[in-house]
Amino acid sequence: MSKLKSLYWSLAFAGACALGAVSAWYAQVKAYSVAHLPAAAHTLWPLLLAVPASILTLAAAYLIEVLLVGWPRSSLKMLLRPQATVKLDILSILTMILLPQRHLGWLLSFGLLYAVDFYAAQRATISITRLLSTWGLQILCFLLFQSFLRYWMHRLEHSVPALWALHKFHHSAEQLTILTSERQTQLAKGFEEALVLLPAGLLTLPTVAVPGAASPAFTLALIYFVYRTFIHINGYLCHSNLNSGYGWIGRWLLVSPRMHRLHHATAPAYHNKNFTFDLVIWDRLFGTYAACEPEVDVRDIRVGLHENPFNRHPTTGGVLREYFITTLVLFWQELRKGISACRPRSSARVTSA
Repeated sequence: MSKLKSLYWSLAFAGACALGAVSAWYAQVKAYSVAHLPAAAHTLWPLLLAVPASILTLAAAYLIEVLLVGWPRSSLKMLLRPQATVKLDILSILTMILLPQRHLGWLLSFGLLYAVDFYAAQRATISITRLLSTWGLQILCFLLFQSFLRYWMHRLEHSVPALWALHKFHHSAEQLTILTSERQTQLAKGFEEALVLLPAGLLTLPTVAVPGAASPAFTLALIYFVYRTFIHINGYLCHSNLNSGYGWIGRWLLVSPRMHRLHHATAPAYHNKNFTFDLVIWDRLFGTYAACEPEVDVRDIRVGLHENPFNRHPTTGGVLREYFITTLVLFWQELRKGISACRPRSSARVTSA
């Protein structure tokens, strides 16, 4: 690679990281720019901050993937001539983050997301965060607890048949792309939020102010800033075509694209493995961590379901039917099985001869 190309690549990668940082701290950047930047600087920022944070995150993820894996294997190329599985990803992202999804979600989740929102707004706080003395301790406990809850929520989705009927739509992707991270129905999202809502209230965001630049604890704030920015975009990268395992960081600290791709693999050796969304510690602690040989390119490992009821119809009507109808039918079938299994059977009458 020539020096000029290296410079372009470095600048583009730095720009992608900056875009991810802006999207992770969208509200804070917007408030700061309005309060501190001179009038001349408001020619570009309003245009940038008019774009929703979700779009900025997507753009950053696509740019990083293209720079690291090249155009031929990129998720962006898959959008040009999308197969049925990619079309379902596109529909999912439209209903998840590009449309006014919260109100749409109330409808598509049959009121479950509305109930979650209403309860979250009305309930009295039960948080014990205020009992922790410092900001660093509060944010550490908050991050660990949230990660722990999401790990077990994900395990439940793989263990409870009715929840798996909803979650299997995410695993039905036969090609992983950046958009696969949002391959989910609003009903599944409602159940996920309901599962973590009550316990999540035990430890909430810090009640102590963030350390200022003059504080010795400001280094912790910078580490948290970098961590939050990385996690914000890593959810997309873990469903991308990156082969990276992040070295020892991916083995012991943060989930990598290589690790999460194995979670989607059809091979039985990887079933019910690698549940974590962020911290590898939970899979290590609870015996669900899986890895493959370093020389294996995980992009060649088949992903999806053995018996896949999705991705069969590439037409617009077929994609809409699979997203809105097939997912509900599968959920209802498993729900009926569960209700039937729990229903007590009436004892047979014994007739005398």
